[in-house]
Amino acid sequence: MGELGPVGPRERVATLDVLRGFAMFGVLLANLFVLYSFRFTLRGEEPTGRLLDALAGWFMVIVVESKAQTLLTFLFGFGFAAQLLRAQARDERVMPIYLRRLITLLAIGWLHVLVLSWVDVTWGYAIAGCFLLLFLRCSNRTRLIFAFAFTIIPAAVYAIPAVRPALHQLMFDGPPGKYIQEFAAAAHSGDRIAILKTQAVIGFMWTLGGGVAWYLPWLLGRFLLGYVAGAQRWFERDGVDHLTLFRKLLVFGALAAAPMIVLQVLQHSDAFHPRGHGIPIAMVAAIVAQLGLLGQVAMYVAIVVLLMQRPAWRTLFCVLAPVGRMPLTTYLMQSLICTSLFYGWGLDWRTPPPAACVGLGFAIFTVQIVISHVWLRWFRFGPAEWVWRTVVYLQPQPMRS
Repeated sequence: MGELGPVGPRERVATLDVLRGFAMFGVLLANLFVLYSFRFTLRGEEPTGRLLDALAGWFMVIVVESKAQTLLTFLFGFGFAAQLLRAQARDERVMPIYLRRLITLLAIGWLHVLVLSWVDVTWGYAIAGCFLLLFLRCSNRTRLIFAFAFTIIPAAVYAIPAVRPALHQLMFDGPPGKYIQEFAAAAHSGDRIAILKTQAVIGFMWTLGGGVAWYLPWLLGRFLLGYVAGAQRWFERDGVDHLTLFRKLLVFGALAAAPMIVLQVLQHSDAFHPRGHGIPIAMVAAIVAQLGLLGQVAMYVAIVVLLMQRPAWRTLFCVLAPVGRMPLTTYLMQSLICTSLFYGWGLDWRTPPPAACVGLGFAIFTVQIVISHVWLRWFRFGPAEWVWRTVVYLQPQPMRS
């Protein structure tokens, strides 16, 4: 028996690359707005008043926040299913190559944390991805049941005020704010060793601290939804065989997203905070938020698939496809650019106003689009993807197009 090989150029689905491109843009905006720019250290002290800044804040809350990562996790699960289908078609083994992929991704993630930025999801993906192997022989119905269980139950439990600090205290002595401020001070100092140490702590705290009971199930639930979509071959021929399904997803996704958006509007305008109305209300609000998040992302996916059937929209959207073909390189490049702007070893910028932050995100991503188009004109993979594949398949991959 052979082992699972990498996807060939003719096997690529343009719609998936476009979806990854949109996801990478959303990831950049979300991380830049909250994390890279150190807005998360301001504790709500940021002054407001300008109309453009208010609009930028609303845009981030309603359109971007958590949506891009949800889309990426869905696509990760879809990729796992696609590997299985190719392996079955070729009578090949998937587990050895899949485990090597995860181990390599874990190593890349921690190198990213230590060398560039703690703002990393890849090592969390690697850990949660291992649990997908438990669902190899399950039916799609079972996968869906577990996907929604992992979506609803941890969110509801985590809405209980005592849960988050109790989990945090299992691994850390001080409160989260202490470690956040230590990291911010180290990052602005430019001291590489201090940055490395504090990033390791805060990266571990973010993924496996108080979030271990919520974040990893959150990832796995979305992986399973992508797994189901992949097993049912939703995106073959760019989704043309499932257009009725995507039309239904558009409608039901919008209906599911509507209550969440109302809740976000109320919270962002300080008109309603669920935790101030007791634990049951907080738990219900958390469930509504998570189901609405899935609905909004389903709506985004359906819109892209349906518009990709129209030549003019397809031409426009395919501008993003090269970014989607090299998502790991794009992700690491975003860290390099943003830390160079905001860390002390770079330009040491302070937190920009919301509108400026969003505008900066658009500018950075435009540069990344150009870079990806130029690179992929000559090469098959992004540089990080080439390294990943070479390690996983234990032999150098052909790089030239």
